[in-house]
Amino acid sequence: MLIAALSTLLSVTALPEQVMLGGDEAANASAIEGLCEVAERRVLDPETLPLAQDSHVQIDCDGFEYGGAPRRAEFVFADGRLSHIWVLVDASEVDGLDEAFEAAFGSPSVRSDSFSAYINANAAVRRDTPEALFYSDHVAPMFEGWFQQSAG
Repeated sequence: MLIAALSTLLSVTALPEQVMLGGDEAANASAIEGLCEVAERRVLDPETLPLAQDSHVQIDCDGFEYGGAPRRAEFVFADGRLSHIWVLVDASEVDGLDEAFEAAFGSPSVRSDSFSAYINANAAVRRDTPEALFYSDHVAPMFEGWFQQSAG
């Protein structure tokens, strides 16, 4: 029972070790290929991503194993570096996801009706759009500022 609980906790609070937040697309290509049943690369307008100056690429990864189920993960590259990953979950799973994050990372640094941010872990749980967020150190100030401002 304890091993199963720990396994579930790890499966939602940690990204696979081969994912390199802050790394470029080439550094993450084999990881994404191995983690996704289907991956679609989309080039988006950098103006739609506040932390991008020159390029905004998103790889939509279907079949990403997370929390014991296949999910959609969105790998977001800003200016050539993997800035963050959104892992979509079902709305009914958000409370459990937040509990798992809190068990792993401690109390949220910032909490609002829309999210719980675990700044010490570069992670968050969103409620408004049910998903887990993992972000790289190089964009941490932007996300953390947004969390602080949004929590008001």
